[in-house]
Amino acid sequence: MKAESKKGVICTPDPRATAAGQTVLQAGGTAIDAATAAGAVLSVVCPHMCGIGGDALWLLSNGKRVDTLMGLGQAGRRLPDAGAISMRGPASGATTAGAMRGWSLARDWSRERWGSAFTWPDLLKPAIALARDGYEVSANQAFWQQQRHELIQELPDLGAFCCDKQGNLLAPGTRVTRSELANTLEHLSRVGMTDFYEGELATALAEGFERLGNGLTRDDLVRTQAWHSKPLSIRYREGTLYNFPPPTQGLYTLSALNALNSVDLSALTNGGADYLHYLVEAIKAQLRQRNRQLCDPAGGSLDIRRLLSPERATSNYETIDPENASPWSEQGKPADTVWLGATDSQGRTACLMQSLFHDFGSGCVIGDTGILWLNRAAGFNSDPAHANAWAPGKRPAHTLNPSAYLADDGRQFYFGTQGGDGQPQTQMVLATQLVDYQQPIEQALRAPRFLQGRSFFGSSENLKLEQNIAPAVGEALALRGHRIEWIPELSPFTGLAGAIAVHPDGRREAMHDPRGEGTALGQ
Repeated sequence: MKAESKKGVICTPDPRATAAGQTVLQAGGTAIDAATAAGAVLSVVCPHMCGIGGDALWLLSNGKRVDTLMGLGQAGRRLPDAGAISMRGPASGATTAGAMRGWSLARDWSRERWGSAFTWPDLLKPAIALARDGYEVSANQAFWQQQRHELIQELPDLGAFCCDKQGNLLAPGTRVTRSELANTLEHLSRVGMTDFYEGELATALAEGFERLGNGLTRDDLVRTQAWHSKPLSIRYREGTLYNFPPPTQGLYTLSALNALNSVDLSALTNGGADYLHYLVEAIKAQLRQRNRQLCDPAGGSLDIRRLLSPERATSNYETIDPENASPWSEQGKPADTVWLGATDSQGRTACLMQSLFHDFGSGCVIGDTGILWLNRAAGFNSDPAHANAWAPGKRPAHTLNPSAYLADDGRQFYFGTQGGDGQPQTQMVLATQLVDYQQPIEQALRAPRFLQGRSFFGSSENLKLEQNIAPAVGEALALRGHRIEWIPELSPFTGLAGAIAVHPDGRREAMHDPRGEGTALGQ
């Protein structure tokens, strides 16, 4: 359900996180404060999606300027004991976790630039209480437990999150506690996030790494940094569209929409075959390029200015055949994450994405910290000659890439979603619905979606269409060569997105995806 206010609004994928953020807004906290409190709660109640053992990106805006903070971990100085990276298990947990560095940098921003008086104990108290006193397992977690029941059997650490004492998967509504994580969060609330990388907790994590054999050391934690980066941007229609720079795939989300600057989508039937064909073909071309090019910019040679130039956009558009689908044989990049956003009473917006990479990450808990570690190392390419191949200290290519759009007329839109390859695809739908078709956020989030490729669930490489797309549209796309597969209307497989709209008259609106359990609240 949409929330509307002339003060603050917040939306997250879980009502408990939304409530925690709303409490902070009501107490005079900034949008960053609210997002931090909500993100901490999600790290407890959504262990299949995110956690403090993962990465995080922050998109910050005062309505006129957009900034990005990047809390991304890097590879250790040596490979795991197994000698190579794996998709799951200890050898997939071979990168550090950057989320807590990102939280710390965002809190400094909130305090020094936005005047926050909130402390870590203030912000982490709701998360600690839920971990210590218990919370109910969400329907979304239960869904993903069913999807990954074989993985849960293979990786015993996941039993603590997903199974009862008899080894049965937890049903929705089952009450669970996470006392070890509560202890860790309480410790961090007292001493600060730096301890995760350089203090007592860092030592405990390093000891856990040694037992796990994931190749990481305490020195690798110390080297982990978060940084402020200038966002990438393009002119899209009558406004500016922003996204994150490499190693995220934001470059390719922007490039796909940049190509569509050459076609008047608003003249096409909304949700029709022409509309969907142009979006699908634009992103297919960019995902092909991403799979060959995207890497840590510190060790790569991406010419971002050229790739986002008007000339390149025109060239990309000219490769789209309006009557025929291009072949598709790319390997999908599964991933999972959460997007949440908040706007405060001063009109400042903070969007946060947190991720363990794949759902349930590596499946490994580090020592007795209660921290489920990410499997972001699985994002490296296995070909040692590839630009995204593993190397000591290198960051893998990232799927996280939330967007912001500042229109020339003063309207602001902030949106993002989970879903690996599905992230840029769903963001294209949201951007075109909000900008080209001038749809309100509730209609943009309900608009039928497509999904090219496997993304984060095992299926086919077909073009998947939600069933509220007209059958005649599917038939027309099939005649152009698209291999169509129908999925349910409002399918969570297309990702759980969220959006905030800030209007020139001072109204703020927020809504999370009707495909999930997310909620929005306003002051």
